[in-house]
Amino acid sequence: MKNILVILLCFFAYFGMAQADASAEAVVGMGIGNSTLASSSVMTNTVRSVKPGTVNPSFENITGSAYLTDFFLPSKLYYDGEFMKNIYYRFNAYNGEIEVKQNSTPTSLNVASLNKDKKIAILVNNNKMSFKTFVTSKKKTLNGYLIMLLDGKDYDLYKREYVIFSPGRVSTNSFVKAVPNRFTNFTEYYFQKEGVNRIDEILPNNRQFLKLIDNDKRAALKEYLKENKLNAKEESDLIKTFKHLNQ
Repeated sequence: MKNILVILLCFFAYFGMAQADASAEAVVGMGIGNSTLASSSVMTNTVRSVKPGTVNPSFENITGSAYLTDFFLPSKLYYDGEFMKNIYYRFNAYNGEIEVKQNSTPTSLNVASLNKDKKIAILVNNNKMSFKTFVTSKKKTLNGYLIMLLDGKDYDLYKREYVIFSPGRVSTNSFVKAVPNRFTNFTEYYFQKEGVNRIDEILPNNRQFLKLIDNDKRAALKEYLKENKLNAKEESDLIKTFKHLNQ
């Protein structure tokens, strides 16, 4: 039986404020079987709080959060389908980075970010989250993290959560209302058909959604959506719909 050797490397950074750069790095090898090896394939990037090349917004003066949760949650780390380690994570949905550490202590400074490797996955509410290439409804090809909501024999269903930063506006006079800097959360859904090397966005509209489905299944699915009063913009309805398609 072929031995699988997977190498994990962490650059741990002393992390003060959310926008601070890493000030120190440490390499940590994770044991696999009887071997402990080091590789740049899993954890390489020190934690940064804004996208490279963008202005670093003052997190203290922004409505909303760059994170889906501001605290670290327990999870499991996988590489190429193999369980590696229990970790604590939080997702920076503005940067598109998964930040991890080995305990949930708020004062713990050793934080790393997972390398954007498509073989790496973590569990989010018992669903695997991993780095993917996908196509938006505007035909734009992007890379980012998707959560797999359904792993089906014919169709897979994914969820994308991300955050956009919108700069505020100061009040110049009594007639112009000040607008604060703001982080805004967005959610999108994607699917992939078995045998097709492409993940496409699902528009939150039944008519547009049906256009993405094969012609031979479209009429029956339209009737199914109507009979069950399902809406393509509702996550629970999408899960139910794709379970039906996978029967």
